[in-house]
Amino acid sequence: MTVGEAIVSHLPNPHAAAAKRGLDIRWLRLKHNVPAILIALFVTWRGDTLADNVAQSIAANGPFALLGWIFVPVVVLGIFMLTPVGGVLGEALVGVIRNVVYAIGRLIRRGWRVKYVGYWLRLLVAIAAWSVLIALVRLAGRTMIHFLTGA
Repeated sequence: MTVGEAIVSHLPNPHAAAAKRGLDIRWLRLKHNVPAILIALFVTWRGDTLADNVAQSIAANGPFALLGWIFVPVVVLGIFMLTPVGGVLGEALVGVIRNVVYAIGRLIRRGWRVKYVGYWLRLLVAIAAWSVLIALVRLAGRTMIHFLTGA
């Protein structure tokens, strides 16, 4: 045994952290997650990166700002269904929405298994996840700096 092998045998496993439950992103089946991180950092919309837009939305509207895009239409539909005419129309609309969501889900599941389409879908999921994570880290860091410095 050489000195290098002896040193390497005592080093921790570099893949052990990824094997932990919270850090395991192998389900994405991405060989390298670097494209998603770079795209999340550099994709711009009106001069702001995607992470900037997510951070501004969370800073302006609170930690549940992203869920508002889902909950507001659901609440409006629920209120609409309470009206006498809206009950029947609401049930029909819910049926249409359910069928559309089911069809989109089947299409995404089928595309997830296709070689190149699946990679792009996984990349989009990774971009969205990294954008939210980067935005939360930036906001937490900015909040911590303001708290510590009082500025």
